[in-house]
Amino acid sequence: MNIPVDWAVVGPAVIVGIGALVALLVDAFYPRRTWLGSGLPSSIALAWASFELLRLQDDMVAIPFGAFTFALSLVILGGTLVVVVASNVMNFENAMPPGEYHFLLLSASAGALMMVAARDLVTLVVALELLSLPSIALVGLRQGDRRAVRSAWTFFLASVVSTAITLMGISLLYGVAGTLDYDGLNEGLRSTDLPDGVVAVAVVLTIIGLLFKLGAVPFHVWIPDTYVGAPVMAAGFLSSVSKAASLGAVFTLLVVALPSAFDTWSTLMAIVAAVTMTVGNIGALRQTNAVGMLAWSSIAQAGFLIAPVAALLTRDASSAAVQYLAVYVLANLVAFAALAVVLRLRGSNDYSELKGLARTDPPTGVPLVMAALTLAGFPPAVIGLVTKYVVIRPVIEAGDTWLAVVMAINVMLGLAYYLKFVVVLVDRPAIDDPYRSPSPPVSIRISKAAVLIGTAGLVALSAWPDLLLANLP
Repeated sequence: MNIPVDWAVVGPAVIVGIGALVALLVDAFYPRRTWLGSGLPSSIALAWASFELLRLQDDMVAIPFGAFTFALSLVILGGTLVVVVASNVMNFENAMPPGEYHFLLLSASAGALMMVAARDLVTLVVALELLSLPSIALVGLRQGDRRAVRSAWTFFLASVVSTAITLMGISLLYGVAGTLDYDGLNEGLRSTDLPDGVVAVAVVLTIIGLLFKLGAVPFHVWIPDTYVGAPVMAAGFLSSVSKAASLGAVFTLLVVALPSAFDTWSTLMAIVAAVTMTVGNIGALRQTNAVGMLAWSSIAQAGFLIAPVAALLTRDASSAAVQYLAVYVLANLVAFAALAVVLRLRGSNDYSELKGLARTDPPTGVPLVMAALTLAGFPPAVIGLVTKYVVIRPVIEAGDTWLAVVMAINVMLGLAYYLKFVVVLVDRPAIDDPYRSPSPPVSIRISKAAVLIGTAGLVALSAWPDLLLANLP
């Protein structure tokens, strides 16, 4: 039996997967073990996949909910490329094997692409594991780092439990509808005579694994420990690309397969969003380490990403989520890339070491300021403020006024710790002494270039928000 392959959907993921294998082989046979050896084919694969995605845009948007999938796939590819380039800061770090790092990173990215493109639950589960397992290995990859191993173990246990619960939900959905295809599920659930409670339990169990990946409460406890223990850019990948994949999977599943259960999951997701953003912001208020602050911040931001689900059956809701996500991913990766450079230069990301960074090292400190202001939605990072409005608007239009109020309160809570971080960065430094890099200068320049290019993107979007708002679905 011949099954047609939709290359508009799987093509970019296949290219990224091939790039992962090539990166591993190049590292194995390259005479010098450097990050450029495996990083170059990784970057080429991601650029090629992006070109292929753009070439097949018309075919992809013809698929139901395809414009949404196209936009998220572009975010995933762009985000992974930033991670690959910024990871050059670890060049010649003997404890981190570059070939294995790039192989795992691109494998996880291929899983992320398949998650947002999945149109049946079997593909979704396989893609979820393809994203999860390499991500877990990335966290514990640094040799001899016991904290990283502990973080990877925490990540693994949480992932296993959430996946098991999701598989229980999928088995119930299959028993109810008799199919795992999204369109078939939609038809089956509309025609079923089963009690609403059975369908509700199946739906809730199914989305738990995706909420885990998003870092939503109560599945957030692995994030702070994992992010702090992981290599900085691996944490950046988890906080951006992994979240993009999970958001796409949740939206597509709920809109295409489960719209008939809207009354069940809309209320649930609204509550999860409200609790998640509140818990994340409260946790971030107590942090004195920049990566720890971004870890709790990513939990809070997950709440803002989930909030439009309450109005998901409108076009504005999916558009708002993608636009917010695109800005969040860019700002977050700028922050993590800058912190990776700081860690290499200073050996710590504690606030005490970051004091006055915008004065002593403007190419690193100023981008951190811009990223923090964007995440806070505070001028002059106008695009952050615009996307905060964009993501709240569909919630108000859907009549969930209470959720909109919670979101507004959490925007103010976020200002407290983001502006505290900005004050640390622009304060007068304790010692006016330049820091020297223990890494080769080229690797530091490459990583700083990624930071500056990302910051230029944030500045351009703040000056001309229509660059984003008019071009994403």
